[in-house]
Formats: sequence, C-alpha cells, structure tokens
Amino acid sequence: MKAIKLFSLLAFFLTTSFGAFAQAKTGQLYLIRHTGFTGSAVNYSFYVDDQLICKLKNKSFSIHDLAVGDHTVSVVSGGLSNGKKSPPLKITVVEGKINYVSVVSTQAGYANKITCQEITQNSADPVLAKSKQKKDCLSK
Repeated sequence: MKAIKLFSLLAFFLTTSFGAFAQAKTGQLYLIRHTGFTGSAVNYSFYVDDQLICKLKNKSFSIHDLAVGDHTVSVVSGGLSNGKKSPPLKITVVEGKINYVSVVSTQAGYANKITCQEITQNSADPVLAKSKQKKDCLSK
C-alpha cells in the first residue's frame, strides 16, 4: 500500500513539473519598415502593448514571438517629431501563425503621418526580400 501511494505521489510530481516547463503558445510578428525616402534618416520606434520592442531604420524588419491573443502595435518617428505614437493597430496572434505589420507614411498637410498597417504574406514577401533583418532591435 505504501508503495502504491509513493508511486502515485511520484507520478503526480512528475506530471506537474513537466507542465511547468511547457512552452507558452506563441505566434510571430514581423515588423517591417520600408518607407522610401520619408523619414529615412531616423529610426522608427515600435511599441507592442505600449512597450518599446524595436527601433528600425528604413529598409529593415524584425521578428518577434508574441503570446497568443490580442495585442496593439504602434509606431513613433524619431528625429524632429511630436513624439506621439500612432493610433494603435489591433492584431490577433494565433499559435504558429505569422502577423505582418508595416509602416505606412501619408502626407497630412506639411507633415508626414505614420501609422501601422497589417499586411498579407503576399504583400510582405517582396518587401522583405529588399530589406535587412535586424536581430538586436534595441541596441544602438
């Protein structure tokens, strides 16, 4: 009887300890900046859920693993800008899937306005082919 209790207790601890090491479900987010000449001399700062996760130069992209669920993505221009983030773009991350988010620059009077836009893989592939991946996003 003691052997059965001991074996049961050992089995319980093993199953719970393996559950603790299970990986969280994630998907990927590609942040893409390919804005032509607009703001090409300054970095753009990308925020996910109001946390700075990357600074990108023009013609570059970065890849991030995000937890499954809803997130917001916004961007702010470096250099001489008002420092305000773009309106947040809501994305839904699905396990094992990739979300592609690109910066869009539009002319608003005398100023350029930047926003984030989710794009398809078909739209992202040609841009990614002409861009360089940045792996250490927050380094100088």
